[in-house]
Amino acid sequence: MKLRAWLQLFRAPNLFTVPGDPLAGFLIATGGILDARVVPAIIASLCIYAAGLAMNDVIDTKEDLADRPNRPLPSGAISRSAAITAILALCAIGIGTLHAGLGPRSAVMGVALLTTVWLYNATTKRIPIIGAINMGLCRGLSLILGAIAGAGLDSTTIAWADALPFSFGMLMPYFVREAEQTNKGLVCATVAAICITFYIAAVTNLARHETKPIVPKLAKMLPLAAIFVGFTIIKLFTNAVFWDSSPALWLVAVMLCVMQTGDLLKTPPRPIPPAIGGYIRLLLVMQAALCVMPGNAYSGLKTLPSLLSAFALLSLVPLSAWAGKKFYAS
Repeated sequence: MKLRAWLQLFRAPNLFTVPGDPLAGFLIATGGILDARVVPAIIASLCIYAAGLAMNDVIDTKEDLADRPNRPLPSGAISRSAAITAILALCAIGIGTLHAGLGPRSAVMGVALLTTVWLYNATTKRIPIIGAINMGLCRGLSLILGAIAGAGLDSTTIAWADALPFSFGMLMPYFVREAEQTNKGLVCATVAAICITFYIAAVTNLARHETKPIVPKLAKMLPLAAIFVGFTIIKLFTNAVFWDSSPALWLVAVMLCVMQTGDLLKTPPRPIPPAIGGYIRLLLVMQAALCVMPGNAYSGLKTLPSLLSAFALLSLVPLSAWAGKKFYAS
């Protein structure tokens, strides 16, 4: 029972969507190359995300007593002190992992992400537009965190270069090409992060109405509008929609979003909380599309790590849907 309460506190269905943000950012920044540097970024994103969810419930305990009394904190399944301890531990693990595994630059990015999470929970979530964009930034910065993790040269490569019997300067052309590719990758990752940011902002705006009797039609339509704009932007990286995996996968997400939106526009409409879970699950399809985007941004060819990462994320969709039947996602 205690485990179920913690899984509920951390929104178990949503956790499946977290690794895809830094993974996609890493692959975009490296041009489809995957190595061990992505691991600390994924661990940190999971820790900060989970800490943010627990932080949200700690801050909203009084409100949940009235509107959501069955949640872990107001029901007494998890004590407030235990939740605060978990938040502090997760934050320390997340930032510590970044610093130990990737260095101070990534740790600073992790602190920026954590600050954005705290700012949303403590202040901006009660401000309609600003709060929604703030939440979107939390997911967008998670993608950028992965890109920054991939932006530095692999420490193993540098170690081997230093061990070579000839001058390190002979390898400078290689590192210059690497830096040029990294800069291009960071630009592409930033564009991808903006797409994710505005989609999550639209979903957050919809979630604000989950306890209200009437939901504005515009709020129901915004997630579809945001994901379609994202498709238009991703399309700029390729000359074909159906013959390239990146925009084709994003188009699948658009079609699934059309179905979700149609359910909300029916009379009577679908309940908002399950719909929020469905919208968040679409992130897995969008992240898969971003994982195979580096081929468009660089050579036009897909790398095996990109394809395998996209497949792994898509395989999580049914698992997240199964968890969504047992735990709420908002």
